Amino acid sequence: MTLPPWERPPFTTPDTWRRFTAKVIRTSTCWLWTGALSDGYGMFHDASHQLLDSASSTVRVSRWIWSAYNGPIRASHVILHDCDTPSCCRYEPTVQHLIDGTQSANLQMAADRDRITNGARLGRADLRGQHRQSVAIRTALLTAVRDGEQDPDRLAEILADVIARGDPFSTQGRLF
Repeated sequence: MTLPPWERPPFTTPDTWRRFTAKVIRTSTCWLWTGALSDGYGMFHDASHQLLDSASSTVRVSRWIWSAYNGPIRASHVILHDCDTPSCCRYEPTVQHLIDGTQSANLQMAADRDRITNGARLGRADLRGQHRQSVAIRTALLTAVRDGEQDPDRLAEILADVIARGDPFSTQGRLF
């Protein structure tokens, strides 16, 4: 399976788009950020900050790519990761990985998926925490690409394996 070439979004420059895409590994499921991370979320610096909705020129990649395609995000909104992978930056109108929404909707989605942690209670949240999960994903994918892996389906399998290693219920047998 080959992925179509990327077309530059309307709200960015060719140079900034090249810098951005150079730090993304596209699997057949998620598009993973391999650059800087903060709390597990990818961070991108855009000095022109023509599309940014804040005074800072460094933003989460999910906010940056959403803005690159749609323009500024409302100050009260966040970008939700429907795939539950903080380092994912897949944006396509037909694939719902990133969703514009409120923090309340984000927390409700996390609660519905049992991903809220509270003290000793982990729920379905990654055992490593989202930052260490993102670092593990980045390391595994960069290693695979350096070793010559280019197949998006195989890269998606590597991603799924890394995510599974943090599953708090991985050792629990199925009842049915």
